[in-house]
Amino acid sequence: MTRVDILTLSISIHSNLKVLSDQFNGPSNFKIRNLNVGVNPKIEAAIFYIDGITNTQNIQENILTPLLKMTRMENVESVIKDHLSIIDVTVEDSIVEIVTGLTKGKCLVLIDGYNQGILADVSNWQTKSLSEPDTQRTIKGSMVGFNEQLKVNLNLLQNLIQTQKLKIELYHIGIESKTDVALLYIDGYVDEKVLKEVKRKIKSIDVTYLLEARVIEDALEERKTLFPLVFTSERPDVTVSALYEGRVVIIVNGLPFVLIVPCLFIHYFQQPDEYNSKAGRFGSRIFRLFSWILALILPAIFIAITRFHSSWFPSSLDKKLLTSSDTLMPFVMEVLFILFIFQSLLEATLRIPKNTTLLVTLIGTITIGETAVFAKIIHPLTMIVVGVNFLTSMHIASGGLWGALNLLRIVFVFIGNFLGVTGILIGFLLLIAYMATLKSIGVPYLSPFIPLSLREMKDVIFRGDLRTLINSKHTYYHKGNKRK
Repeated sequence: MTRVDILTLSISIHSNLKVLSDQFNGPSNFKIRNLNVGVNPKIEAAIFYIDGITNTQNIQENILTPLLKMTRMENVESVIKDHLSIIDVTVEDSIVEIVTGLTKGKCLVLIDGYNQGILADVSNWQTKSLSEPDTQRTIKGSMVGFNEQLKVNLNLLQNLIQTQKLKIELYHIGIESKTDVALLYIDGYVDEKVLKEVKRKIKSIDVTYLLEARVIEDALEERKTLFPLVFTSERPDVTVSALYEGRVVIIVNGLPFVLIVPCLFIHYFQQPDEYNSKAGRFGSRIFRLFSWILALILPAIFIAITRFHSSWFPSSLDKKLLTSSDTLMPFVMEVLFILFIFQSLLEATLRIPKNTTLLVTLIGTITIGETAVFAKIIHPLTMIVVGVNFLTSMHIASGGLWGALNLLRIVFVFIGNFLGVTGILIGFLLLIAYMATLKSIGVPYLSPFIPLSLREMKDVIFRGDLRTLINSKHTYYHKGNKRK
């Protein structure tokens, strides 16, 4: 489809037919149904629609049949009021709006002698049934996740938030192909500064088309960084909680997840299970934070100890496990090699057909776990350290920190290899200082730790009392003022 200049309909139906046919370049699924309306005199009319994305039975029963029975008309508006039994109907004269409407599953009714057309929503998009989300799975709680249809996702959220304070604003992003994007917030709860900034950034997006939410994430992020500054979720219950916390939600049509801002570092360690059951209220987040630290620096500490600090251990243990290794490669190369193999296995299980995942996993396990150790290519202790490191990294993989963790882990391995434990400690402190400079839509990434807010610590390290959390209002720190 070619780009459309700003044009309007003419009063000639034949001229309008030619213009619309040129815009769609005559595809076989662009259908035109010619008919005559009225009795004396009869007036030429036509119904335009794209086959495959419209409900033809709906067109037949609620548009075509009433038009054929119509005996008289005063204007286009009277046709809508007196004859068409369709809920979503508008009068349009802009070619741009008409073409956009047709590509979204609407049908167009044109009547000769009128420079306005009737756009009726008769879309019939194919959808998959609701299913359990792949990430942030929970033992007890909601088992429903978002799917690719914007209307279905909005329906799920509106079912959970039954209040008139829920506001939904629709945007159409893209020059050539316009994608529906919904912005949601709860009036009276939302952080107004965040909302204003999100609207400004979304309106500034200028792209030919929009297929991935990453385009919106790039627009929302303050600067380029390894750490995700926009939280993503496949769960409606997590999204509802975020809305009541004063955050803003963005939904892109065609994607089975939502974007949530502002995004704080601590959000990646909060899981739905903590709010659906009693277990894990006091220890789960500390466990995940500790797992993240281990996933980040455990291989680096192992390398540093083998190179510089083996004297910390008894001589018998040092000689057996650290200094008398008879493997083919030095410890640092072993660690990097196993990390590479584990990453390759992970990529393979994600890309290959599901029915071959078990086979690939077994081959990887036999190759690494038994053959490599038996052939003295890999030291057993190295295998244990990297295995524990990989498992701990899985605890927060679904949250979105996986990409940053993969690169930083390698950086710390080299720091440990050349600078020892002291270098690792300095590097970790510099990392925290860097994270403290990050902001998500103006809100500090490490808040409420940096800057410290005791008032907001009620749901950070430990999950607070649910009744207190539900009845309390979240506030976010902004530069230039203490609180919203």
